[in-house]
Amino acid sequence: MDATQQALPSDGELVELILSGSHEHFDMLYNTYFPRVYSFARKRLNDRAEAEDVAQEVFMTLLSALPSYRGQSSLLVWIFGITRNKVNRRFRRQKPVLSAMDSDSVLDVEGTEPPMENAIEARRLLVRCEEIISQDLSETQRRIFFLKHLRRYSIRKIAQVLDKSEDAIKANLYRIRCAMSEDLPGIQGLLRDA
Repeated sequence: MDATQQALPSDGELVELILSGSHEHFDMLYNTYFPRVYSFARKRLNDRAEAEDVAQEVFMTLLSALPSYRGQSSLLVWIFGITRNKVNRRFRRQKPVLSAMDSDSVLDVEGTEPPMENAIEARRLLVRCEEIISQDLSETQRRIFFLKHLRRYSIRKIAQVLDKSEDAIKANLYRIRCAMSEDLPGIQGLLRDA
């Protein structure tokens, strides 16, 4: 039975064996944790090649950082800390500078997409907003929300469309903001300004 088929020793023992030069135990560590590191990076980056690069960087860093492992957390948690840092560095990378092929001028082109972390957080907020709108708001409040925040109607126009008073629309908008801000702190300011 080779080292990859044996039961994994305790975290401390595994680190000691690797630091003493055991290639078999490093292979055991790699085979055990690589799939999890890769899967985590792939989910965050949504790119196979980038995830593979990150996973390789994690294990290269692990080789040099392993002597600093103190066992204050599990080895898995420690490895995921390194992984998270590597993934976050990918998000902070500089946007490439593009230059025209047929001229000497260089064009600085700003990226039009938000960083991946912002996109993931925005998507999470949108899903939660959708849940609140469909579960916690009345049909009238859903229509008011749609007209105000998606169609950008004025309160006066919403009142006309729904045949309600402007005060009734304002009161419902207030209730909508309160319902949403209970589950999504910070969104109230966005809804007020819209």
